[in-house]
Amino acid sequence: MELIMNSLGGICEEMADALVRSSRSPNIKERRDCSCCVYTAKGEIVAQAEHIPIHLGVMAGALRFILEDFSPRNMREGDVYMVNDPYYGANHLPDFIIVGPLFVEGTIVGFAASMAHHTDVGGMSPRSMPANATEIFQEGLRIPPIKLVDDGVLNEAVERIIVTNSRLPEERRADLMAQVATVAVAQKRLQEMGALYGAGEIAATMSDVLDRSEAALRGVIGALPRQRFEGASLADFGGTSIPVCVAIEPRDDTLVIDFSDTGAQTSSPFNSSVAATLACVFMAVRITVAEGLAVNAGLYRAIEVKLPAGTILNPDFPAAISAAAQVSYHTFEALMAAFAALYPNQVIAGSGGGGVFSFGGTNPETGRLFAYGEALGGGSGASVSADGESGMIPPIANLHDTPVEALEMSLPVRIERYELVEDSGGAGKFRGGFGLRRAFRMLTDVRCSFQVSMPTHGPIGLAGGQRGRRTEIAVTNPSGTTRRIDRFSEITVDSGTLITIETAGGGGYGDAEERDGQAQRDDARRGYGFTPRAREVLA
Repeated sequence: MELIMNSLGGICEEMADALVRSSRSPNIKERRDCSCCVYTAKGEIVAQAEHIPIHLGVMAGALRFILEDFSPRNMREGDVYMVNDPYYGANHLPDFIIVGPLFVEGTIVGFAASMAHHTDVGGMSPRSMPANATEIFQEGLRIPPIKLVDDGVLNEAVERIIVTNSRLPEERRADLMAQVATVAVAQKRLQEMGALYGAGEIAATMSDVLDRSEAALRGVIGALPRQRFEGASLADFGGTSIPVCVAIEPRDDTLVIDFSDTGAQTSSPFNSSVAATLACVFMAVRITVAEGLAVNAGLYRAIEVKLPAGTILNPDFPAAISAAAQVSYHTFEALMAAFAALYPNQVIAGSGGGGVFSFGGTNPETGRLFAYGEALGGGSGASVSADGESGMIPPIANLHDTPVEALEMSLPVRIERYELVEDSGGAGKFRGGFGLRRAFRMLTDVRCSFQVSMPTHGPIGLAGGQRGRRTEIAVTNPSGTTRRIDRFSEITVDSGTLITIETAGGGGYGDAEERDGQAQRDDARRGYGFTPRAREVLA
C-alpha cells in the first residue's frame, strides 16, 4: 500500500513539474497557478500534488460532470477530456481542467487531471477577469465537458475555437498542449506500475486507502464535543460587504458545515463557485479535524455541507463568477473563526490580499495584443504561537508572485516598487504579516481591471487580535493627478501612468498588550514598528 500510494503521489508531482516546464505563460511557468491529481475509477481524488488547495477541491466536482456525459465503458487509452465552466464543477473560466483515463491491463483504474489558469480566454476585458461583468457570458469562453483528444487524435476544430477566442492564441495553444502532455506522463507511469502490481492490486489499494481515511476521520469526529461552533467574515469587494456565516456541528460521526446564514449573491463577479466553496471546507477540515490523516476523497465522505442556492457561495446561473478565489479568502477566514474554539493551536487569523489586477492592450514593440494579471498576496494571519508571514498569497491559493524580471522582459511595464507595507499587520500578542506594495509604470496605453480584495475591512484578528490594514490602490496619471480605487473597477489609463497597490496585512492573534518585549524590540530594529498612521488605520 505504501509503495503504491507514494508512487501515485510521485506521479502527481512529476505531472506538475512537466506542466510548469513545458508551459509558455508566466501565469503557469512563474506563478505556478496549476495543480495535478490522480482519481480512482469512480472519480474520487486519491493522490495530489501539494500546490493550490482550491484547485484540488474543484477538480473533483468537474470530473463528476465529465463522467455523467462520457461513460467510462466507451473510453480508450488515448482519450482526453476538458471543461472550464463553473456551472459544470469548475472554478472560473480561465481555469482549464484536462482529464484522461488511466488504463492498466485494459482496465480503467483511475483518472489523471491537471488544472491550469490560462491567461486569457476571451470576454469583455484583457485576461478574462472583468471587474464589471454581471453574467458569466461576459467573462469568456464557456466549455462544458467535451472530448478534446479522441484515441490519441486531437480535435483540431475544438482547439481552433479555443485559441481563436483568446487575445493570446499561440500562448493558449502551447499551454493547452502542455496540459494534455501531463496526462500522457501519468498514463505512462501507470503502465509501469501495472507491470509491477497489476490492475487489481492498484484499484484495491486506492479503494482501501479512501476507506481508511474515511474511517479515521469519522472516529475523530465522533469524539468531538456535541456543540455548535460559529464563525463569520465580511466578504469585501468595496461599497457593499456580504456576510459569510458558517456553523460547524458534529453529529454522530459526520461533520455538518452549514452556510445557511450567508448573504445573497452579487450582481458582480464577486461570487464563488460551489466547487471553490467546497475546496475551502476541505482545506479547513484538513488542517484541523483531519490533521495527520492521509489526504484524499475518503475524508470528504464524512463531511456534510449545507450550501443554499442564491448565496454568494452558491450563486444561481448565470451569475458572473470570475472572482471566486477572492470570495474564498473570506470563506476560509470564517471557517478559521469557527474552528478556533475547537482547535486554537491549528488556526490562523484572517490573511490579507489585494485581489486580482489585470491589464492589457497592444504592445508597441511587437504590435500584438498582450494581456496579463495576477492575484496579489498580502500578510498572512498570526497564530497562537507565531507572527504571520509577510508577502504571502492567502492560504487557499498558495501562488507565487511573478518575478519583476519576467514581467519587464515580456510586457510593456516597469515595476518601480516591490516591497513590504511595514505598518499593515494587525496588532496582537502575535502580529499579522505585512502586505505588499507593488507599483506598475505602464509603458503604453492599457485597459485595467481591478477585482479589489479587502478595500473596506482588513482581515479579522482572533482571540483579541486586531484587524490587518485594508488594501489601498492609487492610480497616478502622467500629469500627477491621483485617484483611488476602492471597489471593483474597470479603467483605461495612458502610457506613463503609475498604479500602486498596497495589499492588506494579516490579522493579529491575542491581546497586543501581551506581546513579548523582545519581539517588540526586534520589530523596532527591523523597522517593523507600528507607526501613528498604522494605529489610525487599524482603529
